[in-house]
Amino acid sequence: MSDKKFERFGKYLILDHLVDGGMAKICRARYLGEQANKIVAIKMVQEQFSKDPSFVQMFEDEINVTFSLLHPNIAQMYDYGMVNNQLFTAMEYVDGANLKQYLDRLKERKCVFPEEISVYIISQVCQGLHYSHTFTDKLTGKPFNIIHRDISPHNIMLTYDGSVKVIDFGIAKADSNSEATQAGTIKGKLSYLAPEYLDGLDLDPRYDEFAVGITLWEMLTGRKLFKANNDLAVLKQIQACKIPPPSKFNPHIPKELDAIVLKALSKDRSARYEDMDKFNRALVKFLYQNYPDFNPTDLNSFAEQLFAQEITSDRKKFVEYGKIDIAPYLKDLKYDVKAKSASSDIEGPQSLTKSKIELDFGDAGNIPLDATLELDLKQSAITKIKPSAGSTTQTKKKVGRRTSASGGSGRTQAKRRTAGATSTKSVRRTASGKTRQTTVRSKGKAKSSGSNVKYGIVAAMLVAGFLYFQQDLLKDLIGSSFDGRRSTSSVSTKSSRMDNTDTAQKSYGRISFSNYDFDMEVYINGRRQELEGIEVKVPLHKKLVVSIKKTGFKKYVHSAVRLDKVNNEANIVIPQMMKESVGLLSTSRNFTSGSKIIFHINGEKVERDLPIDNFRVPAGAYEGVIANPLLGTERNVKFVIEENKKLFLE
Repeated sequence: MSDKKFERFGKYLILDHLVDGGMAKICRARYLGEQANKIVAIKMVQEQFSKDPSFVQMFEDEINVTFSLLHPNIAQMYDYGMVNNQLFTAMEYVDGANLKQYLDRLKERKCVFPEEISVYIISQVCQGLHYSHTFTDKLTGKPFNIIHRDISPHNIMLTYDGSVKVIDFGIAKADSNSEATQAGTIKGKLSYLAPEYLDGLDLDPRYDEFAVGITLWEMLTGRKLFKANNDLAVLKQIQACKIPPPSKFNPHIPKELDAIVLKALSKDRSARYEDMDKFNRALVKFLYQNYPDFNPTDLNSFAEQLFAQEITSDRKKFVEYGKIDIAPYLKDLKYDVKAKSASSDIEGPQSLTKSKIELDFGDAGNIPLDATLELDLKQSAITKIKPSAGSTTQTKKKVGRRTSASGGSGRTQAKRRTAGATSTKSVRRTASGKTRQTTVRSKGKAKSSGSNVKYGIVAAMLVAGFLYFQQDLLKDLIGSSFDGRRSTSSVSTKSSRMDNTDTAQKSYGRISFSNYDFDMEVYINGRRQELEGIEVKVPLHKKLVVSIKKTGFKKYVHSAVRLDKVNNEANIVIPQMMKESVGLLSTSRNFTSGSKIIFHINGEKVERDLPIDNFRVPAGAYEGVIANPLLGTERNVKFVIEENKKLFLE
């Protein structure tokens, strides 16, 4: 493994391929960080589709739908973008198998899912879908109205340790979508369509409920619900919607469970459960009335029995992946990041290859000197000072370019026009062969040669000042800087602006983080910080309390940091964060408008508008208030959150 060369894809190291599809491939990858230990799944779109406008729009629609979703029963999306002309998304790696693989494995053994495990899995799917159906954009307050539209055993993942995850919102319907589905186009798998789809009705969350009902029916019976010799026959079966109870094929299924399944599979969607939460409540009630000793870890034991060989093989493989020396890949990544950062600093937002800084003297002295400082990365030209026609100043050119006494070159022509103002047009050919024309004007008539000399000195001072503050750039380009020359007389020509800038730079220090992971959040004195790579700029001579937060883990608080001009850098090593025991808090929907609950989590005030649904709260006892500022009402509440349990607060 140490001798094998792995592919680096942006800030990810590709470990192996999971799925190779016609449009994209899904790979396991390792996030490259200083102490990287996070495995993700990366979906990489083929280059030809990454350039297809319609596909790009569909990709953006999926991002708009799924990037904000954060729920334990939905596989989370971490990152997206374009690398090597390929669109990509980086997602939570679900270490397990999809429900279709479970069904196939059971069929090989001529078995069916135990009913209690079937009911538990589907109850978790209901929770994830209800969250997505009711998801509201926190920044706008507008509901997304998401409908998955592709629920099937293929898109339900079961981790080997017993978690259930809904995946692939790629064809989800939402208000954020850019365009409607074209007429005659079927979205989703044929055998999991609902009758209203074929009737051309507008879809709502009950469409997903029907697909979930089909999935549960198939888990309980071990067979397909809608199956025929051709697609047309399947569509006719769906339209007829004559559903036999699961107990017809599995006599162990009780009548109460038959009734739950058939209600979800009603042809008339108004006869189905009102929403996925109601469906989930019916399933959970059945589960614990009939199997009071059931525990979610039973799914873990079930998975280990079915996939023992795969689990063992995968664990060995990941241990091998852990031995990869990532130092060369990390170094390569840092080089790329540094190069792009330097390029970005120079280029600005308008160009990826050039930045032009024009020295504009305005009306002061009616200066005849047309000076343009150009930084050309492709040609490694540091400065070009272009004098106006008639000036005695010669232009210094980079070695290797033809020059003439007038300051022109084989590639540059200068033309001067005078009409109450002096202007210079210069046309130069770029590395790509295209020409660029630049015009610099100075109002009024030309001054004497003495004035030319005076203002030439001013221009040179400004150019020197620019280069002084771009020493890193200068050193990268020509291997030299102003280091060691600061005690010479030339330094004394720095303006007060330069002095102030230098002082301002020294008033800040930097904190870097080891073991930082991209889904962590850094807070300093209670304020969220945006990192530059793995660093953040902080003020000097100030007490700083640094906190690290990560969803599902206990907050890490570092002891106070104080930097000064001598010790202006610090490194914080983030320890292995402890997993947080959490439960879910929901409230009644009967609270009056404007009501909110206020309590504290780990010393931090939490204020949430009511009602709330499946709000993740660390396990423990809490005291708070339910208040309505509009009505001036307030009452104290006490509640206890238990690990992996849901509390409903009236």
